[in-house]
Amino acid sequence: MRETVVLSGPTLHSQAANAMKVLSRLAVWALDDGLVLDREVVLTPEVLERYRLVGMRELAPTSRAAEMSRLRRIARTVTVRAPWPPPGERSSRQELSPPYTDAEVAAFWRWSTRQNGPFRVQAMTAVLALTLGVGARSGELFAVTASDVVKVGGVTAVRLGSTPRRRVVPVRRRMVPRIRDVCRGAGRGPLVASTRSGRDQAAALVASFECARSSPKLTVARLRSTWLTHVLADCSVAEIFSVAGIRSGKTLSDLIPYLPAPEAGSPAWRRMRGEVRQ
Repeated sequence: MRETVVLSGPTLHSQAANAMKVLSRLAVWALDDGLVLDREVVLTPEVLERYRLVGMRELAPTSRAAEMSRLRRIARTVTVRAPWPPPGERSSRQELSPPYTDAEVAAFWRWSTRQNGPFRVQAMTAVLALTLGVGARSGELFAVTASDVVKVGGVTAVRLGSTPRRRVVPVRRRMVPRIRDVCRGAGRGPLVASTRSGRDQAAALVASFECARSSPKLTVARLRSTWLTHVLADCSVAEIFSVAGIRSGKTLSDLIPYLPAPEAGSPAWRRMRGEVRQ
């Protein structure tokens, strides 16, 4: 362990201490997972990705991201045969942003009512409702109107995207009142109105919202990840990975062509609304 820390080339005592901390935590997990404590075995892209998915559950999302960044930097430095891409070469897969905690989301909702003027209150409330309620992407936020909020078999849903890739997404149960509120506030116009334009339209609008200084940066990507995390939990994806012995979602993507076509209104589709809380 100490040799690996030395090989990583820390220049400050704090860097060495942080390296020892993250490597120690990784080593405990690796031993429990039956791995040999060899740098070329443990510090590989595949093992670190598995560690990120199943071995860091107790860490907060921001701590998890920081720790993984530190581990990847160390791994690139101290390994010789591990298949790390050359420095500066981006991974072929863009990692999803970490979700917000329930407390962070609650704080964003409180601040949505404190924005400067009704236009900004409507904008922030609608952004939160569409991302946390149906997982809207940045490019979809400004096209949704009240006419896109529909009923499918008695379930409130929102139409997102343009044809032929338009999809109908059930609204999370707790978000239905929020969706109804922003529909009333928008009238016949888009639920999220903005005077900005361009590719960074959503990012610029979200960055302009006032939030507590202690709050993490508000982004559409992290709001969408928060929605997706809740949907995956309700659909028992973690349990499927566990019982099947699957470590990566890429394994499941190979089977998608063989699955029944998704259908709005089906029992599985309805399950994405979330369970009824007693």
